[in-house]
Amino acid sequence: MKWKGANSSMQDKTLVDVHCHVLPEMDDGSEAVDVSLAILRQEKEQGVGAICATSHYYARQNSIPDFCARRSEAMGRLTAAIAESKEPLPQILPAAEAAYFPRMEEQDLSPLCIQGTRTLMLEMPFADWTDLQVEAVEALALDCGYQVVLVHPERFCFNGSNRSQLRRLAQLPIGLQVNAGSLIRWQTRRLALDLLQLAQMPLLGSDCHNLTSRPPNLKGGRAVIRRKLGEDFLNQMDENAVLAVQRWEWSR
Repeated sequence: MKWKGANSSMQDKTLVDVHCHVLPEMDDGSEAVDVSLAILRQEKEQGVGAICATSHYYARQNSIPDFCARRSEAMGRLTAAIAESKEPLPQILPAAEAAYFPRMEEQDLSPLCIQGTRTLMLEMPFADWTDLQVEAVEALALDCGYQVVLVHPERFCFNGSNRSQLRRLAQLPIGLQVNAGSLIRWQTRRLALDLLQLAQMPLLGSDCHNLTSRPPNLKGGRAVIRRKLGEDFLNQMDENAVLAVQRWEWSR
């Protein structure tokens, strides 16, 4: 089984960072436009051509329309600054890191998807996952037609129950997006590599929030994958990331 793209609007060799908190003053990521520009410059230096701006979405804090309005305003400020700088910086794709909330499978989540796609970057709860929560993910992927990507699954493997539930979800047509930092740190490297190999559609993201404690680090994560899993695996992951920002469909 594999993912296949339904269009090819983006160049095959474009390197995509599918998880980055680059929009200014949206969440606990970039705190100002200048920081966002600096993040974009570092991403460009690492070969990134497109970035998914995955600001945190929490249903308890914002309605989806309110979140999208805030995101549009932040995008506008950053886009204007990029134009003023006249630098060839990576393309920014509006998206969200949507935290799980009850009955989300009954909502229209398309405004939270990577713009122009049905790709939903989903953050599961930092607690024991219930069967109801796992069933909601199944519904999102199988019934609602979203291309679900579970972000940083390595952060949820703190007990056997969640690991078992994650293996169950990994059998679905969904992506697992591991953070580059989890590959760079030797303490979490083995788990991160195992999850990438478990995934039907493995993906890598920086989950960049700032320039210090959580900077752009896709280059380091890619180096570990190349060394441990091989060039072919890395190339497939790069292709997966391009498909993630296009329209996908699941095929057998």
